[in-house]
Amino acid sequence: MFKGRSEELGKLNKFYEGDNAEVAIISGQIGIGKTSLLREFYVGKEGLFFEAYETTSKHQFELISHIMGSETILDAEGFCKEITKRATETKQLIIIDQYPHIVKADPDFDKMLHTCITGEWKDLPVKLVLCSDAFMLVDKYIKGKKAIWRDTISLDLELKPLGFYDSCQFFADSSPKEAAYLYGITGGIPYNLSRVAALLGVDGFTELNIHPIESEDKIKEVTKRLFLDKEARLGLNPEIVMATELRELAYYNYMLATLAKGLNRVNQISAEIEKPKDVVVPYLNSLMAIGVCTKDTAITEITNRKKTRYSIVNLSTLFWYKVVVPNYDEYILGNADAIWEKAQAVMDEYMKDVFIKICAEYLRDRSDKNMLPFTIEEIGNWWVNDDEAGTTDGFDLVSLGTCEGKPATIFAQCYYIDEPIEVAQLKSLIEKTKQLHRQGDAFYLVFSNVGFHENAITISSAIKNIMLITLDEMR
Repeated sequence: MFKGRSEELGKLNKFYEGDNAEVAIISGQIGIGKTSLLREFYVGKEGLFFEAYETTSKHQFELISHIMGSETILDAEGFCKEITKRATETKQLIIIDQYPHIVKADPDFDKMLHTCITGEWKDLPVKLVLCSDAFMLVDKYIKGKKAIWRDTISLDLELKPLGFYDSCQFFADSSPKEAAYLYGITGGIPYNLSRVAALLGVDGFTELNIHPIESEDKIKEVTKRLFLDKEARLGLNPEIVMATELRELAYYNYMLATLAKGLNRVNQISAEIEKPKDVVVPYLNSLMAIGVCTKDTAITEITNRKKTRYSIVNLSTLFWYKVVVPNYDEYILGNADAIWEKAQAVMDEYMKDVFIKICAEYLRDRSDKNMLPFTIEEIGNWWVNDDEAGTTDGFDLVSLGTCEGKPATIFAQCYYIDEPIEVAQLKSLIEKTKQLHRQGDAFYLVFSNVGFHENAITISSAIKNIMLITLDEMR
């Protein structure tokens, strides 16, 4: 069942408009839903939907000819002539998934296809979509400086994981707390989401042939079958994703496990993995190039190199390196229950990261819908380093925006704890803002997964720019 991606589908449909030849590039990691999106887009259209197989050129064209219903085996020239013929009669949508397999097998066909798009097909209704889940190959063969397609691309669409609100469509009647956790471990990756939906018995996912969970503790059982059970694992292992891009995973795995522990500055990573900084940075750059890591800077000090830290982008990847990898011996032995028990020790810490991401999405969503007293233009964070202690202290989120046409700064703390938030935590947030030079009006937002003490609610109602928001309200 196809869910979400309305914005991306809209962009593809707009690309399809018009009667001139155009090229679109669709990229994104394994399991992100590229093929599902393209199949939904392809419905009701004439053309070719082909997933390239890693094989020889001759074999590729045998497969293409079969899909096209050709009585003879076409070669590159014959394929192009057939598309020309069909395009003179009706618009042709040509989708080639895993396109780099074609280029590696037959570079001449790549050149011929490009020549047709920019020449013979230029005024014909041919819409060509090239797709791949290998970022480095997309850069090398399609979008990079030396790629012949670089200046021909009309639509460059990189698919990202689904956000919290779109992901909730897969969680049926789960509570807000359960939905937040499920969003975290799936990382918003459609491959994972669809399998969670099947495990929860959500209508429309029976075709996956996954037996729904009958246990009352569905969260535990979903986690076990998605990631912790070596035999029954249904989820997308992040190491499999990286293996499509990187040759040797040893140090990449170590670095990600280090980041998952909270050691996020270059000098900390260097000390942990016992490699010099000039070796660590290229590794980090490679992880950023394939979308696994990101570099964070304080929102008001983006040029301050002393305030640079790295983090794991996807929450599902973070779960793997924070929970599974430290207990890999138990994982290999098949002790899923033992890993689950050990996971409880770091669960609140993990869920804090999940909650911050949900809060950021909530702010963007409400700002876009004009449901806040301010408009957000940029969301980030801000912190100060304690080099002696090796720690940082700051805000979970800092947003820059406007209020009634004037600059505004929005400070937020996101509490994922078992107790209601008290007035002392509100005062702490306000006091901390004095460390940062703010622009215009200041707004103070406190998010809580369980709610607020009566004294905090009383104070917030008396002070104009304080907002208290619970997880239940956000769902």
